[in-house]
Amino acid sequence: MKRIVVALSFVLFALFVSMSLTVNAAVSAPVKYTVSHAPTPPSGANDEYRCTWFDPKFATAQVVTKSEFAAAAGTSAAARKELHHAIAYIVEPSVVAQIKALDPSGKKGWSCFSSPLGASSMASLGALPWLYGWSPGHGADTSPEGYGIRVAAGSLIVLQIHYNSLAGKKSVTSEFRTWSEPQSTSSRVPLSMKTYVAAPTVPCVAPYDNVIKYPLCNHNSSLNDLAKRFGESAKGFALSIEAYCNRGSLPTSSSSPNASTATCTWPASGGPFTVHAVWPHMHLLGKTFSIVVCRQDATCSSDTTSLAIVPSYNFDNQISYTPSPSVTVNPGDYIKVTCSYDPTLRKLNPQTKNLAPRYVTWGDGSSDEMCLGTLIVSSGANS
Repeated sequence: MKRIVVALSFVLFALFVSMSLTVNAAVSAPVKYTVSHAPTPPSGANDEYRCTWFDPKFATAQVVTKSEFAAAAGTSAAARKELHHAIAYIVEPSVVAQIKALDPSGKKGWSCFSSPLGASSMASLGALPWLYGWSPGHGADTSPEGYGIRVAAGSLIVLQIHYNSLAGKKSVTSEFRTWSEPQSTSSRVPLSMKTYVAAPTVPCVAPYDNVIKYPLCNHNSSLNDLAKRFGESAKGFALSIEAYCNRGSLPTSSSSPNASTATCTWPASGGPFTVHAVWPHMHLLGKTFSIVVCRQDATCSSDTTSLAIVPSYNFDNQISYTPSPSVTVNPGDYIKVTCSYDPTLRKLNPQTKNLAPRYVTWGDGSSDEMCLGTLIVSSGANS
């Protein structure tokens, strides 16, 4: 009897070890990439967008299940103040040569305002698919159960980091990590990201609204300065979304209608799709944010479904929001994104209080503004 018990114990132990090895083998170690850099903005600017690429060595197609950017890894929160945002882009095999031409060694990196390949339109802004986005307060993104982001074999990953020298000028070391499983054995539904923007147009507030004394309070002068800091494409992008969203109607003073609000309605192309999460992004003047689905109505005057409402935006706590239940967007629907700003914060924030007053528009700098809603979606209705 004792021998039977001993034998049975051994079998159970062996089975436990076998199961443990099987479970551990299914949990892949993360791919890690470390980058160190000190802000080196262009002349006259306070911001730098720096891109570097790395090879995750995906010999077979993968499904990414989790990604994380460790800002100033292993150091205090104060040490990461130079970091405004980070975005990981997927470089599919057809674009690899174009990216490597920007940095053949994969060690120096390159200036990449707007996007790794530059952007003067919404199409060029989304030329490379997003894998992950980080901003202060945003932690790891773990895909919902049963979902993931597909990455083709042979793809690279570009990591774009926005350094803000208004907040600090020290070198920062950060780490990007991503976990995946083979697509061939994965049953996860693929996720992708869609971006929708509005055009901030925030005039100077009194007593700084004298354009003779404060020339950057003139809209055109402000855009010309944007071009000096980040290139003509930055000005071109701001003008293009102003033309689409504002239809040429720009507030001329802080008392003008919608002087502190940016709103824009976009056709929901590529539907149907299901929205699983929303990541809002503004800069230091951001006050409120909302994004809604307008059902078959470009005016958004009747049937709408809310995706996210942020009544008190906090730049230092930019979390993502999950619609519950998830929301299906159908062909013929529209997406409306709206942001509001408090322009008086410019003279109160330690980073911007000593800067010249300006007409604030969309721009790549921390002292400029954005109104961006990123949706994490799956293809199909209720998918």
